[in-house]
Amino acid sequence: MTKLNRRDLLRVGAGGVGTVVFGIASGCAANYVPPPNGTPFTLGVMSGLHAPDAVVLWTRLDPTQAAGTTTVSWQIATDPAMSTVIRRGSSSADPSRDHTVKVLVEGLEPDRSYWYRFDVDGVASRVGRARTLPSPGAAVRSLSVVVASCQNWANGWYHAWKGIAAEDVDAVLWLGDYIYESGTSVLSARVDSVGEATTLEQYRAKYRMYRSDPALQDGHAAHPFVPVRDDHELFNDCDRFSMLQFPERAAASYQAWFDYMPVMPIDGTRVYRSYRWGDLAVIPMLDSRQYRDRGANGFQGSTKPPIVGIGDVVREAQLPGRSMLGEEQRGWLLDTIDEAQAEGVRWKLLGNPVMMTPTRAIDLDEPGIRKLFPDLPRNEGLFINMDAWNSYLWERQLLFDHWHANSVDSIAVLTGDIHSFWRARQRLDMEDEASPVVATEYVTGSISSTTPNILRTPEFGRFLESGPVQWIPRFDYVDFRHNGYGVVRATPERLDVQFRRTLATERYASVTDGMSFSEYFSEY
Repeated sequence: MTKLNRRDLLRVGAGGVGTVVFGIASGCAANYVPPPNGTPFTLGVMSGLHAPDAVVLWTRLDPTQAAGTTTVSWQIATDPAMSTVIRRGSSSADPSRDHTVKVLVEGLEPDRSYWYRFDVDGVASRVGRARTLPSPGAAVRSLSVVVASCQNWANGWYHAWKGIAAEDVDAVLWLGDYIYESGTSVLSARVDSVGEATTLEQYRAKYRMYRSDPALQDGHAAHPFVPVRDDHELFNDCDRFSMLQFPERAAASYQAWFDYMPVMPIDGTRVYRSYRWGDLAVIPMLDSRQYRDRGANGFQGSTKPPIVGIGDVVREAQLPGRSMLGEEQRGWLLDTIDEAQAEGVRWKLLGNPVMMTPTRAIDLDEPGIRKLFPDLPRNEGLFINMDAWNSYLWERQLLFDHWHANSVDSIAVLTGDIHSFWRARQRLDMEDEASPVVATEYVTGSISSTTPNILRTPEFGRFLESGPVQWIPRFDYVDFRHNGYGVVRATPERLDVQFRRTLATERYASVTDGMSFSEYFSEY
């Protein structure tokens, strides 16, 4: 298997057109930047994981450089210098897709890296790296991925993407909130020139603005991208009813997402999909938004779920049939995991946009309390963040009961959304700390979105962090002070998770190592 030298890739840069310097300050563009040196590829290049014999390539032409319908050539090679080109072809960019180009390149070898570039009238793009999946069932010794989410442009700088570009990994798993529909706020570190997005052009303008960041472009050129959505690609706390209430806005949001993501459509607006990494891992990437019932709000109709839930809110979350995934996606997830377990796949890495572990700050489901109040709902207590799986306790328990009953092992839930780092053991019975562990959840911090440490002082951050670890036994680590991402490395014997930390609110900041964890297959 060809091994990528990241520094070679960054040196190759634009493939003869120019040089990319890794040390460039992230976020140099406060807003969308004009085309550098006349190149039409102003938003860089991307690739997406797809299949053992195929990859997806993406770019966009700046319409001020190439208006109307324009033919775009592409090449794919076995080396970063592009000296051994094995596939070439052409596609077109036109206004109907905002001048984006998406190409599915087939007939490739499994489990290896390739390099690619685009060309218009002799002007080449920078070089990017693509990768094929291993064949199903193939004996694979390693997998390494970045896990990342939540990159509000206005909230901070993309130092984390500088770190991601330099990582030695196979791909980047993106867990949602690639753009934010909102505009600049009082906490903004830089200006969002688009403002609130509600139309197709505004959503596309968001992607153009975000992609103008040099550090983000470096990260996308270096690694294949595996994305799903969360809520801010449409608007905050959206659900399946949002699709019905605002159909034109929802359609615009999804079209812009598919225009700008290196994924091939499956069926309509379906986002969830799964990736098999030989016999080592299966990676189901979930859609936690467009099929979900409204968050539990204590039977208050269309009212948004509260941040804190107790009483009737918890009772509603326990109702049979309440779903985040929807029946079809839930069945697909169970089948995907069951099939992988039956075929001897070692690790089940669940790409999960919102936190699955219950964040119950106060436990009221105690024998003494229940004796006084026998009608309390199961798992009664004070839950924080009812936009997460806390609102879907019935469905969460259904998944866990199924996996436990079918002896499914080695499940790691990889999560974003909450702008902080967490680690938690997920037990079959949340009331019994001696019950079997069904999965371990690793929650990554945000690329740039505001952390819970709103006062931006270490002391306040540590004060906030002391609560979950002390009050909620299932959590053994939290970090509310830092932005960043996670790096997950799997072998047949163990799973290692390393959190990387930075401070997005500072104009210049480095990426450093945070906490690391290891799980051994023999533990299951």
